[in-house]
Amino acid sequence: MRTLLSRTRAAARVPDALAVEIDANGSPVTIDQATWFICFVPGLQRQWWHRFAHAQHRHVFAIRWVRDDTWLLVEPWWTRLMVNVLSFDEALKFLRWGAAGHILEVAESIPGRGSQARGWSNCAVLASFLLGRAYWTWTPHGLYRRLLADPTVKPIELSEFLARHCRQLAGSSADALPKAAPPHERVPLDQALVELGVGIMTAATSSSAISLYKAAISESARFSAAAEAFWQHGPHQALRQICQLLEAANARGELQLDDCAMAARQFLAMLRGDLHLQLVFGLRSAPGAREIGAHVASVVAVFLHGARPVRQAPPAAGASMHALAC
Repeated sequence: MRTLLSRTRAAARVPDALAVEIDANGSPVTIDQATWFICFVPGLQRQWWHRFAHAQHRHVFAIRWVRDDTWLLVEPWWTRLMVNVLSFDEALKFLRWGAAGHILEVAESIPGRGSQARGWSNCAVLASFLLGRAYWTWTPHGLYRRLLADPTVKPIELSEFLARHCRQLAGSSADALPKAAPPHERVPLDQALVELGVGIMTAATSSSAISLYKAAISESARFSAAAEAFWQHGPHQALRQICQLLEAANARGELQLDDCAMAARQFLAMLRGDLHLQLVFGLRSAPGAREIGAHVASVVAVFLHGARPVRQAPPAAGASMHALAC
């Protein structure tokens, strides 16, 4: 790190308390190199210049995954540069637009070789500048050809990427679920179900899980592999852990279930209830830990004991009336 103190003091008389240190690239914060999806797309609305442009590459924009449910969009509109944070289900709409043309995975250059002195700019020039490239091209198709010639750039098949992405996100949620206790540690069944249920509902009600769920549902017909990856590495893993817990309880004689797999599906459905549906429809905010705990405890109680009150055992045969009266 080197300081800007002497330079800023001379230029703007900045006090010592406001002096800023910068890294080797001239930035106050060292930022890791990011990878962008550069999407070359047909136009959504007819424009006069489309007749002079490549049919599939009439526009270009950039989008990248940041973390969990966060995507960053840089969309060079004709009237402004739109920079927005999107959820996964929102980003997927732009990715589908990208798949109508071509998507390239491109690593940005730091500190870059572009220049603000390029003069007249459009979407292709701004995308090139975002990537730190010094390409002298003014059309999306020209930028596409320049990037495609770069050996570090990789074309993206959207269906394959979505399957990997859904597998990764759903799998990370499933991996966070509490593991079953070893056989030598006898955990009460109701406690084990509550712990597992809290883990499932905490994961299922997070913003990233809700966004992933909506994306998998809405895009299942178009991208069946992504929907299958979501199911296998998300809900299916939760069902498997519930079923294993119920089978172990059955083997110990704590339960009498004819079909543990069906019981697991019923328990999972009770956990989700209308709470999950309200989150999907955006009718409420995500529940906190206390609300989730109370909800799961109620579900476990009904699942194990039913909705009827627990009846007292009948009096033993031969008991005296006096004893019963007492």
